[in-house]
Amino acid sequence: MGLEKEKVGEGPEDSPNTIQTVESVISHLSPSNKETITVTLHGATNLPACKDGSEPWPYVVVKTTSEEAKNQDSKAVTSVTSEPTKAPIWGDTVTVEIQAEDVGQEDVILKVVDNNKKEELLFYQIPIKYLRVFHPYHFELVKPNKTGKANEDTAKTQLYATVVRKGSFIPRQVDGNHRALEVFVRGINEPLINNPSPMVVIARVVPNYMEFKVSQLNQDPASLGLPFTPLSFPIPSVMNFDVAQVSQNGCPQLSKPGGPPELPLWNQSFLFQGRDGATNFSEDAALVLEYYASTSMKGGESWTFSKPLGVSVLPLKSHLYPEMLRGKGLNGLRIERLPITDTKLKTINGEAPTVDLSFQLLSSERPENFLTPNNSKVLPTLDPKILEEKLGSIHESWSKATVSSTMNSSTSICQEAEGEPQMPQMPHEMEINSYRQAIQTMAEDILSLRKHARVLEAENRMLRNHLIQEEMEEEQDNADKTQKLMSMRQKLLLSELDTKKLRDTVQHLQNELIRKNDREKELLLYQTQQPQAALLKRHQDKLQKMKALEETVRHQEKVIEKMEGLLKNKLQERSEPLPNRLQGKPGRGFPMLPASGLPQDPTGEKLPVDLYSVLLAENSRLRAELDKSRQQSAPIILQQQALPDLLTNTSDKINLLAKLEQAQNRILSLESQLEDSARRWGREKQDLATQLQEQENGLSHPSNSIIADQPNSSTHAKDYSRPSKLDPLMPSSETKVIKPSNSQQT
Repeated sequence: MGLEKEKVGEGPEDSPNTIQTVESVISHLSPSNKETITVTLHGATNLPACKDGSEPWPYVVVKTTSEEAKNQDSKAVTSVTSEPTKAPIWGDTVTVEIQAEDVGQEDVILKVVDNNKKEELLFYQIPIKYLRVFHPYHFELVKPNKTGKANEDTAKTQLYATVVRKGSFIPRQVDGNHRALEVFVRGINEPLINNPSPMVVIARVVPNYMEFKVSQLNQDPASLGLPFTPLSFPIPSVMNFDVAQVSQNGCPQLSKPGGPPELPLWNQSFLFQGRDGATNFSEDAALVLEYYASTSMKGGESWTFSKPLGVSVLPLKSHLYPEMLRGKGLNGLRIERLPITDTKLKTINGEAPTVDLSFQLLSSERPENFLTPNNSKVLPTLDPKILEEKLGSIHESWSKATVSSTMNSSTSICQEAEGEPQMPQMPHEMEINSYRQAIQTMAEDILSLRKHARVLEAENRMLRNHLIQEEMEEEQDNADKTQKLMSMRQKLLLSELDTKKLRDTVQHLQNELIRKNDREKELLLYQTQQPQAALLKRHQDKLQKMKALEETVRHQEKVIEKMEGLLKNKLQERSEPLPNRLQGKPGRGFPMLPASGLPQDPTGEKLPVDLYSVLLAENSRLRAELDKSRQQSAPIILQQQALPDLLTNTSDKINLLAKLEQAQNRILSLESQLEDSARRWGREKQDLATQLQEQENGLSHPSNSIIADQPNSSTHAKDYSRPSKLDPLMPSSETKVIKPSNSQQT
């Protein structure tokens, strides 16, 4: 074959019923911004065999090149034949849709596939951009092998298909008042007695019926049946898709088979565009319906129809135009009984059959209502008398020739009467003359009627022009209204966009406000917690300092006690060799000084002066140590120095005793200040614990109270030498009362 057989994924549809007995709704337009390619697969001849040499079970898959490139399955699939054959007959119509902007790049692909092995038998690719919109192309597709020579298998293989490219609107013609003519063929009115099979209808509009009949008598292939245009692949030239502006034989269209055989019913709609001359009503234009038996389409032969079973002709004369415009809704007419002529078909009454027919003119680019079995019944019915006159006008040319010959004969008789003497007329001659006079009168009447008809036609043209002007004005008004409506819609859309923008702005501002409120709450909480944390830290530092001071005081007490014990021991050692002078009652205090300032023993004698000098020096050293500990806030370890063995000077003893008394007073003052500080720090610690517990329980505490409870910095700077008034001691586990030593109680 020269064609690579591939596996195909698409499966065939179920075999449809070839007899159309129900109403069929046909849409002649594609959806908006799309185009529809309708492909009717009639049949094929001499299909190639499968790889194993068996006869195929063929069906056809139709898809676009984009679907083929993406390897997508197509829904445009015909039915499979009932038996394996190389000359199948399908009669199925499938459609594919494409975007209007992709027409220049898309092609229609036709694949003939074997149902059993899913092998690709034939492959055809037709460019969509070369197809004229709404024109029915009847193709005989032939494809040679890759070497350019006809392959042995495909040399006589032909695929017969009708391809129609449908747009989303009907284009307007420059010289036409209407865009298209729609013809709806319903069916045969009376049951037939001699029709063995379903019938198909081939409809066409011819500009000159007499010339069309002459072409049929001359056996012109373009006027017989359904003429197919051979199309070889690869396509040699785009001229194969060229179509004449006006065809003498019209553009034939094929219907579905109508059944049952005794009463065929089609419900078929045909659309004839204005560019084909379908809307130019003239004296010679006519609608021709040819009826063929569906069995005349035989496979294995050239795809042509045999002699038609009958013909129906409807003259599209100028006086038919105003009759069509009388309808209120649709500009159309209904013909209930259009006769079928040149036929051998008979009804049960023995008469020639008639067909029910409707037609309308379409002026809009996207008509809302196409003819259906229901709305075609409301069209005005054409008067049978007018219809008979129209059908009789088909033979008008023959009538003209008869009248002209009659007038010529009467004129010659008159000339003979003037040139020759009149002979006596016989009775039969008188009868002949009377007939001649009657014929002449009829001829004059016919001429006057023709003149009157021309006048009526001129009036009809004027009325038609006036009606066209009114329609144009109405269309202009509709266009203005449509433009206003579009502008209002645009304004509404802009207002909706502005509203949406404002709504988004408000939403954004609300989100920002919520975010700022959250940040403000966090900041206030931080500002509230920061001074509390700082105050808590200060109190904790004070507590640590207080503990360190307490430890220092305890250490000093221990040092003083040791000092007192050491001094007592020294005094006892010194008093042993002088028992009469230094004998007295032991105790932690010192004896009271006399008026002279020197202490005396119990016998009244004075103590040695060097001993008191040593004591005063030791007391001065202890005072310095206390001052140093107060400034550095660190524990001070007092080291006991060895006392001299001899106290020689009496005045030094007196000074030493005085300094010892001052040291004792100073120790008492420090003890009082230590107790005061212990009580104050106990109160502050209790307040801090209370405040912490309130914060943990979520109770607010005024900030001013915290500030008021803070100790005055001057407290730390006051002179510790001045004793302060003791406050009541707060109960605390960490607060200890420091008792004075035995030496300080004197």
